[in-house]
Amino acid sequence: MENYHTCGQVAKKLHVSISTLKRWASEPSLHMNELRNHNGWRLFSEEQVIALKEFKRQIKRNGKRFNQETLLPMESVGFDNAQPPGKKEAVLEQAHYGK
Repeated sequence: MENYHTCGQVAKKLHVSISTLKRWASEPSLHMNELRNHNGWRLFSEEQVIALKEFKRQIKRNGKRFNQETLLPMESVGFDNAQPPGKKEAVLEQAHYGK
């Protein structure tokens, strides 16, 4: 019988958070079939753990990927590093709350 591991066990093995593990597991390039136990917990086979380890190595080797919003300069939301202290927080709050 094959051994299976829970999200917490695999995350601990890979030294990543559970949310990171779940995001990686949903990556289409990994082609992971979802297996759950009677409690509804996600289970990973040993082969899947190995695939996730390799995926982690690839991320470390190739660097992180960011979505386009992450890479926008702060000026595009009205943030300027030359502003006096306190003003930066006000500008960010305005951008966040739409004031």
